Amino acid sequence: MSTLTFKATGSWLLLIALTLLSVAASESVRNPAVMILIVVLAVIIKGQSIVDVFMGLQSAPALWRRLLLSYVIVVPATIGAVIVWL
Repeated sequence: MSTLTFKATGSWLLLIALTLLSVAASESVRNPAVMILIVVLAVIIKGQSIVDVFMGLQSAPALWRRLLLSYVIVVPATIGAVIVWL
């Protein structure tokens, strides 16, 4: 198994685990702010994994990689903050 295949498989398993964590948090955590924090952090980690592994931007120009990585951090964090404040 090549290194790229191993990395993609590991990332895929991480995505599945984080999705299951988000579902479990939404069903079992009673405090909405804690649940939103768990889900937002999972979304950020999933987004970074997708940008780096599946989109292959680790070797892309730094500007494009930073733009997409900042997008997957800023947007979920902003949405989570708005939901908590409402």
